[in-house]
Amino acid sequence: MEIYINGMACISHHNTIDENYFFEDIGSVPLSNQLTATEPNYKDHIPANLIRRMSHIVKMGVSTGMMSLKSAGIEKVDAIVTGTGMGCCEDTDKFLRTLLDNDERFLTPTSFIQSTHNTVAGQIALQIKCHGYNFTYVHQNLSFEYALLDAMMLLKEEEASTVLVGAVDEITPSMFELFYRGGHIKKLEELQPIWNSTTKGYLVGEGAGFFNISANITPSTYAKIKGVKCIQGITDSSELENIVNFFLLEIGLKKDQISLVLSGNSGDVVTDNKISEFNKAINQPIAYFKHLCGEYFTSSTFALWLAANIIKRQTVPLAIFPNHEPLSNIQNLLIVNHHEDHQYSLMCVSKC
Repeated sequence: MEIYINGMACISHHNTIDENYFFEDIGSVPLSNQLTATEPNYKDHIPANLIRRMSHIVKMGVSTGMMSLKSAGIEKVDAIVTGTGMGCCEDTDKFLRTLLDNDERFLTPTSFIQSTHNTVAGQIALQIKCHGYNFTYVHQNLSFEYALLDAMMLLKEEEASTVLVGAVDEITPSMFELFYRGGHIKKLEELQPIWNSTTKGYLVGEGAGFFNISANITPSTYAKIKGVKCIQGITDSSELENIVNFFLLEIGLKKDQISLVLSGNSGDVVTDNKISEFNKAINQPIAYFKHLCGEYFTSSTFALWLAANIIKRQTVPLAIFPNHEPLSNIQNLLIVNHHEDHQYSLMCVSKC
Protein backbone atom coordinates (compact mmCIF):
# COMPACT_ATOMS: atom_id res chain seq x y z
CA MET A 1 0.00 0.00 0.00
CA GLU A 2 1.34 3.43 -0.95
CA ILE A 3 1.22 6.11 1.73
CA TYR A 4 1.35 9.83 1.01
CA ILE A 5 3.37 12.42 2.94
CA ASN A 6 0.95 15.37 3.03
CA GLY A 7 2.88 17.49 5.50
CA MET A 8 6.23 17.35 7.26
CA ALA A 9 8.66 19.31 9.40
CA CYS A 10 12.21 18.83 10.59
CA ILE A 11 14.46 20.34 13.23
CA SER A 12 18.14 19.65 12.62
CA HIS A 13 21.56 21.24 12.91
CA HIS A 14 20.77 23.43 9.89
CA ASN A 15 17.95 25.88 9.24
CA THR A 16 15.48 23.22 8.12
CA ILE A 17 12.61 24.99 9.91
CA ASP A 18 12.66 27.43 6.96
CA GLU A 19 10.61 25.83 4.16
CA ASN A 20 12.68 27.64 1.52
CA TYR A 21 16.07 26.50 2.86
CA PHE A 22 17.75 23.57 1.11
CA PHE A 23 21.46 23.52 2.05
CA GLU A 24 22.59 26.02 -0.58
CA ASP A 25 25.34 27.36 1.72
CA ILE A 26 26.70 24.06 3.06
CA GLY A 27 30.06 22.50 2.28
CA SER A 28 31.03 18.85 2.41
CA VAL A 29 33.29 19.15 5.50
CA PRO A 30 31.41 19.56 8.81
CA LEU A 31 32.61 22.31 11.14
CA SER A 32 32.03 20.40 14.39
CA ASN A 33 31.83 16.86 15.74
CA GLN A 34 28.64 17.77 17.65
CA LEU A 35 25.75 18.87 15.44
CA THR A 36 23.27 20.41 17.87
CA ALA A 37 19.82 21.46 16.70
CA THR A 38 18.96 24.91 15.36
CA GLU A 39 15.79 25.59 17.30
CA PRO A 40 12.74 27.58 16.18
CA ASN A 41 10.89 30.22 18.18
CA TYR A 42 8.93 27.78 20.33
CA LYS A 43 6.30 30.40 21.19
CA ASP A 44 5.06 30.15 17.62
CA HIS A 45 4.06 26.51 18.16
CA ILE A 46 3.61 25.90 21.90
CA PRO A 47 1.60 27.95 24.44
CA ALA A 48 3.99 30.11 26.49
CA ASN A 49 2.74 28.75 29.82
CA LEU A 50 3.75 25.21 28.78
CA ILE A 51 7.20 25.98 27.38
CA ARG A 52 8.85 26.62 30.75
CA ARG A 53 7.94 23.10 31.94
CA MET A 54 9.27 21.39 28.84
CA SER A 55 12.78 20.10 28.35
CA HIS A 56 14.82 20.51 25.17
CA ILE A 57 13.68 17.24 23.55
CA VAL A 58 10.00 17.78 24.38
CA LYS A 59 10.03 21.28 22.89
CA MET A 60 11.74 19.97 19.75
CA GLY A 61 9.28 17.12 19.32
CA VAL A 62 6.08 19.04 20.06
CA SER A 63 6.98 22.04 17.89
CA THR A 64 8.00 19.79 14.98
CA GLY A 65 4.73 17.88 15.25
CA MET A 66 2.75 21.12 15.22
CA MET A 67 4.74 22.43 12.23
CA SER A 68 4.00 19.19 10.37
CA LEU A 69 0.26 19.63 10.92
CA LYS A 70 0.49 23.21 9.70
CA SER A 71 2.40 22.01 6.61
CA ALA A 72 -0.47 19.62 5.82
CA GLY A 73 -3.07 22.31 6.45
CA ILE A 74 -4.89 20.39 9.19
CA GLU A 75 -5.37 20.80 12.93
CA LYS A 76 -6.17 17.25 14.07
CA VAL A 77 -5.20 13.68 13.27
CA ASP A 78 -6.73 10.30 14.11
CA ALA A 79 -3.56 8.80 15.62
CA ILE A 80 -0.08 9.77 16.82
CA VAL A 81 2.86 7.37 16.58
CA THR A 82 6.37 8.35 17.63
CA GLY A 83 9.80 6.81 18.03
CA THR A 84 12.88 7.61 20.09
CA GLY A 85 16.12 5.82 20.75
CA MET A 86 17.11 7.40 24.06
CA GLY A 87 14.03 9.31 25.20
CA CYS A 88 14.11 12.32 27.49
CA CYS A 89 17.70 12.06 28.70
CA GLU A 90 17.89 15.63 30.04
CA ASP A 91 14.89 15.15 32.35
CA THR A 92 16.09 11.70 33.42
CA ASP A 93 19.52 13.13 34.25
CA LYS A 94 17.96 16.04 36.12
CA PHE A 95 15.72 13.75 38.19
CA LEU A 96 18.55 11.37 39.14
CA ARG A 97 20.87 14.23 40.11
CA THR A 98 18.14 15.80 42.26
CA LEU A 99 17.55 12.40 43.83
CA LEU A 100 21.20 12.21 44.87
CA ASP A 101 21.61 15.86 45.86
CA ASN A 102 18.52 15.83 48.13
CA ASP A 103 19.21 12.46 49.69
CA GLU A 104 16.01 11.06 48.09
CA ARG A 105 13.79 13.65 49.84
CA PHE A 106 11.73 16.72 48.84
CA LEU A 107 11.63 15.78 45.18
CA THR A 108 9.42 17.57 42.67
CA PRO A 109 7.65 15.22 40.26
CA THR A 110 8.01 17.31 37.09
CA SER A 111 11.32 15.89 35.85
CA PHE A 112 10.21 12.33 36.59
CA ILE A 113 6.86 12.78 34.81
CA GLN A 114 8.57 14.29 31.74
CA SER A 115 11.36 11.69 31.65
CA THR A 116 9.23 8.92 30.11
CA HIS A 117 9.78 8.06 26.46
CA ASN A 118 6.16 8.75 25.44
CA THR A 119 6.18 12.33 26.78
CA VAL A 120 6.41 13.93 23.33
CA ALA A 121 3.48 11.94 21.89
CA GLY A 122 1.42 12.69 25.00
CA GLN A 123 2.12 16.43 24.89
CA ILE A 124 1.18 16.64 21.20
CA ALA A 125 -2.06 14.76 21.89
CA LEU A 126 -2.92 17.14 24.73
CA GLN A 127 -2.23 20.18 22.58
CA ILE A 128 -4.36 19.10 19.60
CA LYS A 129 -6.91 17.17 21.72
CA CYS A 130 -6.30 13.87 19.96
CA HIS A 131 -7.99 11.05 21.90
CA GLY A 132 -7.16 8.31 19.39
CA TYR A 133 -4.35 5.78 19.08
CA ASN A 134 -1.13 7.00 20.71
CA PHE A 135 2.00 4.86 20.81
CA THR A 136 5.77 5.32 21.16
CA TYR A 137 8.39 2.87 19.89
CA VAL A 138 11.80 2.56 21.54
CA HIS A 139 14.02 0.25 19.54
CA GLN A 140 17.40 1.94 19.06
CA ASN A 141 18.14 2.68 15.40
CA LEU A 142 14.82 1.22 14.19
CA SER A 143 12.56 3.24 16.50
CA PHE A 144 11.25 5.52 13.75
CA GLU A 145 10.95 2.75 11.17
CA TYR A 146 8.76 0.67 13.50
CA ALA A 147 6.66 3.74 14.28
CA LEU A 148 6.24 4.36 10.54
CA LEU A 149 5.29 0.72 9.87
CA ASP A 150 2.68 0.90 12.65
CA ALA A 151 1.26 4.13 11.21
CA MET A 152 1.10 2.58 7.73
CA MET A 153 -0.78 -0.45 9.11
CA LEU A 154 -3.31 1.83 10.79
CA LEU A 155 -4.02 3.41 7.42
CA LYS A 156 -4.09 0.09 5.57
CA GLU A 157 -6.57 -1.39 8.05
CA GLU A 158 -8.63 1.83 7.88
CA GLU A 159 -8.36 2.38 11.62
CA ALA A 160 -7.23 5.95 10.87
CA SER A 161 -7.44 8.27 7.88
CA THR A 162 -4.61 10.62 8.94
CA VAL A 163 -1.66 9.80 11.20
CA LEU A 164 1.05 12.00 12.65
CA VAL A 165 4.25 9.95 12.79
CA GLY A 166 7.73 11.09 13.79
CA ALA A 167 10.69 10.69 16.08
CA VAL A 168 13.07 12.75 18.18
CA ASP A 169 16.38 12.33 20.00
CA GLU A 170 18.71 14.70 21.83
CA ILE A 171 22.37 14.86 22.82
CA THR A 172 23.12 16.14 26.31
CA PRO A 173 26.57 17.28 27.57
CA SER A 174 26.93 14.16 29.71
CA MET A 175 26.01 11.88 26.80
CA PHE A 176 28.48 13.63 24.52
CA GLU A 177 31.23 13.20 27.11
CA LEU A 178 30.49 9.48 27.53
CA PHE A 179 30.35 8.79 23.78
CA TYR A 180 33.49 10.83 23.14
CA ARG A 181 35.48 9.08 25.86
CA GLY A 182 34.27 5.74 24.50
CA GLY A 183 35.78 6.58 21.11
CA HIS A 184 32.45 6.74 19.28
CA ILE A 185 32.75 10.41 18.26
CA LYS A 186 35.37 11.80 15.89
CA LYS A 187 38.05 14.15 17.11
CA LEU A 188 37.91 17.68 15.69
CA GLU A 189 41.21 17.26 13.84
CA GLU A 190 39.78 14.19 12.02
CA LEU A 191 36.83 15.96 10.37
CA GLN A 192 36.56 15.38 6.63
CA PRO A 193 33.85 14.44 4.10
CA ILE A 194 32.20 11.29 5.48
CA TRP A 195 32.46 9.50 2.13
CA ASN A 196 36.27 9.89 2.26
CA SER A 197 36.70 9.15 5.96
CA THR A 198 39.67 7.01 7.00
CA THR A 199 39.21 7.28 10.78
CA LYS A 200 36.94 5.76 13.41
CA GLY A 201 34.05 7.60 15.04
CA TYR A 202 31.09 9.62 13.78
CA LEU A 203 29.60 13.09 14.11
CA VAL A 204 27.02 13.00 16.87
CA GLY A 205 23.75 14.83 16.28
CA GLU A 206 20.20 15.40 17.44
CA GLY A 207 16.93 16.40 15.88
CA ALA A 208 13.23 15.79 15.29
CA GLY A 209 11.19 14.90 12.24
CA PHE A 210 7.41 14.53 11.92
CA PHE A 211 5.21 13.57 8.97
CA ASN A 212 1.49 13.78 8.39
CA ILE A 213 0.63 10.69 6.34
CA SER A 214 -2.57 9.33 4.82
CA ALA A 215 -3.77 6.96 2.12
CA ASN A 216 -5.02 9.88 0.03
CA ILE A 217 -3.12 12.42 -2.03
CA THR A 218 -3.77 16.11 -1.30
CA PRO A 219 -2.62 19.44 -2.82
CA SER A 220 0.11 19.62 -0.16
CA THR A 221 1.53 16.13 -0.82
CA TYR A 222 5.33 15.94 -1.00
CA ALA A 223 5.89 12.32 -2.04
CA LYS A 224 4.68 8.80 -1.44
CA ILE A 225 6.24 6.04 0.64
CA LYS A 226 6.31 2.80 -1.33
CA GLY A 227 7.85 0.59 1.34
CA VAL A 228 9.76 0.27 4.61
CA LYS A 229 11.91 -2.64 5.78
CA CYS A 230 13.86 -3.29 8.99
CA ILE A 231 16.92 -5.56 9.09
CA GLN A 232 18.40 -6.92 12.31
CA GLY A 233 22.05 -7.10 11.28
CA ILE A 234 23.80 -8.46 8.18
CA THR A 235 26.89 -10.61 7.61
CA ASP A 236 28.33 -8.78 4.59
CA SER A 237 27.54 -6.30 1.81
CA SER A 238 26.37 -9.08 -0.52
CA GLU A 239 23.61 -9.99 1.92
CA LEU A 240 22.57 -6.34 2.08
CA GLU A 241 22.48 -6.19 -1.73
CA ASN A 242 20.30 -9.32 -1.87
CA ILE A 243 17.91 -7.89 0.73
CA VAL A 244 17.65 -4.63 -1.20
CA ASN A 245 16.91 -6.50 -4.46
CA PHE A 246 14.17 -8.54 -2.76
CA PHE A 247 12.75 -5.38 -1.13
CA LEU A 248 12.55 -3.65 -4.51
CA LEU A 249 10.86 -6.72 -5.98
CA GLU A 250 8.27 -6.64 -3.20
CA ILE A 251 7.33 -3.03 -3.95
CA GLY A 252 7.30 -3.53 -7.71
CA LEU A 253 10.55 -1.81 -8.69
CA LYS A 254 13.79 -2.80 -10.40
CA LYS A 255 17.23 -1.60 -9.38
CA ASP A 256 17.63 0.54 -12.49
CA GLN A 257 14.42 2.39 -11.58
CA ILE A 258 16.09 3.86 -8.49
CA SER A 259 17.10 7.42 -9.34
CA LEU A 260 19.21 7.96 -6.21
CA VAL A 261 20.39 6.05 -3.13
CA LEU A 262 20.56 8.08 0.08
CA SER A 263 23.23 6.30 2.13
CA GLY A 264 23.50 6.34 5.92
CA ASN A 265 27.31 6.39 6.09
CA SER A 266 28.29 7.88 9.44
CA GLY A 267 31.98 8.49 8.67
CA ASP A 268 33.27 5.64 10.85
CA VAL A 269 35.67 3.68 8.63
CA VAL A 270 35.01 0.46 10.59
CA THR A 271 31.21 0.40 10.97
CA ASP A 272 30.68 1.88 7.48
CA ASN A 273 32.62 -0.90 5.78
CA LYS A 274 29.61 -2.98 4.64
CA ILE A 275 27.45 -0.08 3.53
CA SER A 276 30.40 1.47 1.64
CA GLU A 277 30.94 -1.81 -0.23
CA PHE A 278 27.21 -1.93 -0.97
CA ASN A 279 27.33 1.62 -2.38
CA LYS A 280 29.98 0.55 -4.87
CA ALA A 281 28.19 -2.67 -5.82
CA ILE A 282 24.72 -1.21 -6.44
CA ASN A 283 26.08 0.96 -9.27
CA GLN A 284 23.55 3.77 -8.80
CA PRO A 285 24.03 7.49 -7.92
CA ILE A 286 24.84 7.79 -4.19
CA ALA A 287 24.17 10.75 -1.88
CA TYR A 288 24.88 11.12 1.86
CA PHE A 289 23.12 12.89 4.73
CA LYS A 290 24.73 12.31 8.13
CA HIS A 291 27.29 15.10 7.73
CA LEU A 292 24.25 17.42 7.80
CA CYS A 293 22.32 15.99 10.76
CA GLY A 294 24.87 13.85 12.61
CA GLU A 295 24.48 10.29 13.85
CA TYR A 296 21.67 9.59 16.30
CA PHE A 297 19.21 6.75 16.74
CA THR A 298 16.37 8.37 14.76
CA SER A 299 18.40 10.17 12.09
CA SER A 300 16.29 8.34 9.49
CA THR A 301 13.60 11.00 10.09
CA PHE A 302 16.02 13.55 8.64
CA ALA A 303 16.74 11.20 5.73
CA LEU A 304 13.02 10.80 4.95
CA TRP A 305 12.45 14.57 5.19
CA LEU A 306 15.42 15.15 2.86
CA ALA A 307 14.25 12.46 0.42
CA ALA A 308 10.71 13.87 0.21
CA ASN A 309 12.12 17.35 -0.43
CA ILE A 310 14.39 16.04 -3.19
CA ILE A 311 11.42 14.33 -4.83
CA LYS A 312 9.23 17.43 -4.67
CA ARG A 313 11.93 19.95 -5.65
CA GLN A 314 13.48 17.62 -8.24
CA THR A 315 16.96 18.72 -7.21
CA VAL A 316 19.77 17.24 -5.12
CA PRO A 317 21.86 19.60 -2.93
CA LEU A 318 25.52 19.64 -3.98
CA ALA A 319 26.58 19.20 -0.34
CA ILE A 320 25.22 15.63 -0.26
CA PHE A 321 26.01 14.58 -3.82
CA PRO A 322 29.80 14.41 -4.38
CA ASN A 323 31.31 13.86 -7.82
CA HIS A 324 28.02 13.45 -9.65
CA GLU A 325 26.28 15.27 -12.46
CA PRO A 326 22.94 16.94 -11.63
CA LEU A 327 19.97 14.56 -11.78
CA SER A 328 16.70 15.15 -13.60
CA ASN A 329 13.35 13.35 -13.47
CA ILE A 330 13.94 11.90 -9.98
CA GLN A 331 11.25 9.22 -9.62
CA ASN A 332 12.32 6.78 -6.89
CA LEU A 333 14.72 7.36 -4.02
CA LEU A 334 16.04 4.55 -1.80
CA ILE A 335 17.21 5.29 1.76
CA VAL A 336 19.66 2.75 3.21
CA ASN A 337 20.48 3.50 6.83
CA HIS A 338 22.37 1.80 9.65
CA HIS A 339 23.69 2.51 13.13
CA GLU A 340 27.13 1.18 14.07
CA ASP A 341 26.61 -1.81 11.73
CA HIS A 342 24.01 -3.38 14.08
CA GLN A 343 20.63 -2.55 12.54
CA TYR A 344 19.81 -1.60 8.96
CA SER A 345 16.67 -0.13 7.43
CA LEU A 346 15.33 0.54 3.95
CA MET A 347 12.77 3.14 2.87
CA CYS A 348 11.63 3.86 -0.68
CA VAL A 349 10.18 7.29 -1.48
CA SER A 350 8.67 8.02 -4.88
CA LYS A 351 7.23 10.84 -6.93
CA CYS A 352 3.43 11.03 -6.94
